Amino acid sequence: MLRRTPGWWLQTTGVVHTALGAVLYRDVYAGMGRDKVLATVPERGDRATAFWFTAAGTAIFLGGRLLRSAEEHGDGAAQRTAGAILLGVGAVGSAMMPRGGFWALLAIGGAAVRRGRKL
Repeated sequence: MLRRTPGWWLQTTGVVHTALGAVLYRDVYAGMGRDKVLATVPERGDRATAFWFTAAGTAIFLGGRLLRSAEEHGDGAAQRTAGAILLGVGAVGSAMMPRGGFWALLAIGGAAVRRGRKL
């Protein structure tokens, strides 16, 4: 069975974030699908928001996979660094968007720092 480590939680957060983006922005993505694919995302607006929300989810998943690798190999320094970065992003994000999901990064980051200190 897969242990629910900070890396596992971060990967799960990435999957949920991406799936939530697909649901929340389904109309936007449908409109993008009806248009040409290349150069369909402007710098601002609904399409940009949808694109970056989904891109963030995949980056969160990737970060979780890398954190799991650090956990599997006993790399405490990498776990502490990842945890500190997650704590920072979570704190700033929570302050700027209190109703967003950045609080999850605070919890995962704190757990990663604690786990990395044990090694």
